[in-house]
Amino acid sequence: HILLYAYNLLQKAKNLRRSLHYFIKVIFTESAKHVDEKQRQIYFIQLYCAYSSDMAVDHQALLKQFEYLNHMNPHTFEVEDLDRLIKSATKDLENFDKERHEEFKRYEMMKEHERREHLKTLDEEGRKKEEEHYEEMKKKHADHPKVNHPGSQDQLKEVWEEADGLDPEDFDPKTFFNLHDTNGDGFFDEQELEALFTKELEKIYDPTNEEDDMVEMEEERLRMREHVMNEVDANKDRLVSLDEFLIATKKKEFLEPDSWETLEQNQAYTEEEMREFEEHLAKQEEDLNLKAVDLQKQREELERQQEQLNAQKIQLQQAVEHMERLKKTEQPHEVHGE
Repeated sequence: HILLYAYNLLQKAKNLRRSLHYFIKVIFTESAKHVDEKQRQIYFIQLYCAYSSDMAVDHQALLKQFEYLNHMNPHTFEVEDLDRLIKSATKDLENFDKERHEEFKRYEMMKEHERREHLKTLDEEGRKKEEEHYEEMKKKHADHPKVNHPGSQDQLKEVWEEADGLDPEDFDPKTFFNLHDTNGDGFFDEQELEALFTKELEKIYDPTNEEDDMVEMEEERLRMREHVMNEVDANKDRLVSLDEFLIATKKKEFLEPDSWETLEQNQAYTEEEMREFEEHLAKQEEDLNLKAVDLQKQREELERQQEQLNAQKIQLQQAVEHMERLKKTEQPHEVHGE
């Protein structure tokens, strides 16, 4: 049964290779397309290896990777398959966003850890100056124009006026949507949404300023996009249709939004997380030191063994030379005896 299941999946996959590109172009964002293409290549290779060799394979785990396909129909790619595939790709992208947030949190904690470690190397006066400079940079970074609530009427009108060069009094949501649906597919994908926040981000971040961190800017962009998606993307397919967009523009949140709290008002980590992070770093450092000690011991042992080998080599050479001398002293006696 497993082999029949796998065969049907393989047949479906072969047909999928020929037809999936069109569906992806219409429905998926660019990032979803790349993720799916990479997954499909891995799937085909894994399936081929699993059923064309005698290698041990976890079949259940392998077949689970094809759970979005209806294996009872190996011949055609149907709406049901597409729906499953969208859900699978959406889940993958959600996990990707979560990983990005976690990576950013680690980045921020490492930055703070290195700052604290640097302070330990300074004398009292040096620490005081460094802390004053740090607080000054934080204050300068926080001193920026008001940031509009992402996806609100005020925020979109600002784009309409400053980026599009249009009169804010003539703002029309449908026209705005068509202007910024850059690929003309009838949806705002994640990249098109994120492009709408550039003007807001420029209020907070300037790559020429010491106090502004461009890694934090990209995290802010991600936060803005996720916020708008959560408010507007009704069917959770990670795309905003024209209808979803127009419905959102009639809501109170669009017309009278709350203020937007930027990253400096929302620290990425708690003190408890920072403590655990530093403990983890200390444990890593301890492990590395132990490995270094162990490697040093191994090196010393290898050097000792090498010395023994060299001594044995010298002894062997001396024995050979001694035997050669004995042969030479014995040869004249033998000739004389004859």
